Amino acid sequence: MRIPITMCHGVTWQPRPKKVRATLNRLTSKRFETYFQIASDMGFQSISYDDLAQWRAGERALPKRPVMFDFDHPDWSIGRVIQPIMERFGYRGNLFVNTSPMEKVENPYYMKWDDLARLVESGWHIGAHTHRHYDLDYLARKDPSGNLIREELEKCDEMIRSHLGIVPKDFAYTSTTWSQVAENEVRKRYRFARLWIIGTHYQTDKGKVRYAELVGAPGDDEEDGGPPYAVRYITKNTEPFKLPSMELEYLIFGFDAYRNYLEGALEATPIPGANPSGSVPNR
Repeated sequence: MRIPITMCHGVTWQPRPKKVRATLNRLTSKRFETYFQIASDMGFQSISYDDLAQWRAGERALPKRPVMFDFDHPDWSIGRVIQPIMERFGYRGNLFVNTSPMEKVENPYYMKWDDLARLVESGWHIGAHTHRHYDLDYLARKDPSGNLIREELEKCDEMIRSHLGIVPKDFAYTSTTWSQVAENEVRKRYRFARLWIIGTHYQTDKGKVRYAELVGAPGDDEEDGGPPYAVRYITKNTEPFKLPSMELEYLIFGFDAYRNYLEGALEATPIPGANPSGSVPNR
């Protein structure tokens, strides 16, 4: 089984810096509705990281066509715009929260803790995304002992626990950055860690590397500007601390590209460059 997993930061809103907005495809509420309509028409059912953990442990079966809808940051639009749309299709999301924005009492661009609590009540899964959202390769270079990264993780976990009564079990790396120091600390606290695919390369504490090399996968990068197709899905063999996710604003923004990505998860559809089992070898 290959599980497609998408990720984004909510509706593309204007207060983002102009230089950032200029490089992004616009995610509107109408566009989200179309994405979820496509997934629903194809028979996909959303799953959480709890479902994923139980499946990988052999404790439960997944729907015939599972899909994961991930979101990073407590952006206001996730609770007010996207969640109601997903609800109409019977979908639930996985939200990874960086907690620094939650310290501000009045910030119109981010959710409040009550908003997050309502998401939890509706069946959403909450994970950790550091406190201040620093690039992890930067923190690793600044403090190779891991103390700075550990402080970020501890602060994030504690705020989520104190406000929501949840101890985060899963983690999303910040930006397209990774470090061995960060992964070592993440492994001590969480069961899964998720990466973010927007192109072919990642910034690490050892410099810029191909995403495929980071996750230990063979094959050339694809013509669409992304890594090998096989590494874009979760399988039982995917390294749990290097799970993929496909950013909606980049490689699968177009509806045809999005539909093709979902079709690539179907067992009857071979993935170019994948081995016969559709899995990705570990390091």
